[in-house]
Amino acid sequence: MAKITIYTKTGCPYCSRTMQEYRDRGVPFQEVNVSDDREARRMVKEKYRADRVPVVVQDGKLVQIGDKSGMG
Repeated sequence: MAKITIYTKTGCPYCSRTMQEYRDRGVPFQEVNVSDDREARRMVKEKYRADRVPVVVQDGKLVQIGDKSGMG
C-alpha cells in the first residue's frame, strides 16, 4: 500500500477538507503539521517548492499542493 503524507498547518480549512476526503475514501495517511515542525516546513519548501498547504506526498512523490481545487 502507498504511504501518503499530508503536510498541514494549524487552522487550515483546506488541510481539514483534504484530510477528510482521504478519510471518507478510507485511505490511510500520516499528517505532519508544519506549524509544529520547523524541519518539515523547511523540507516542504525546499524539496517540493511548496509555499502553501496542504501538500500531499505519496511514496515520496508530490501529488498535490493545495486542496483539489488548488486552494490553500
